[in-house]
Amino acid sequence: MPEMSVDAERAGLLAATQALMVGLLSTLRRKGVLTQQDLDHLFEAGLLTFETGDADDTKSAARLTLEIIARSLSN
Repeated sequence: MPEMSVDAERAGLLAATQALMVGLLSTLRRKGVLTQQDLDHLFEAGLLTFETGDADDTKSAARLTLEIIARSLSN
C-alpha cells in the first residue's frame, strides 16, 4: 500500500467518522430512541462549543463537520 499524506489520512478519518455518526444517529432516530428534537438539541449544544474563544482552523473544521452531519440527518 502506498504511503498516505497526513492530510489525506486526516480527511479519510474525518469522512469515516462522519459516515459512522450519520449512520448511528439515523438508526437511533429510525428506531425511536432519539427524536428529531433530540438530534436538534445535540447539534445546538455541539455548535455552541465553537461559539466561544478565538476561531481557528480546527474549530472551523469541527463546526463545518457538525453542520454537514446535521444536514444529513434533517431529511
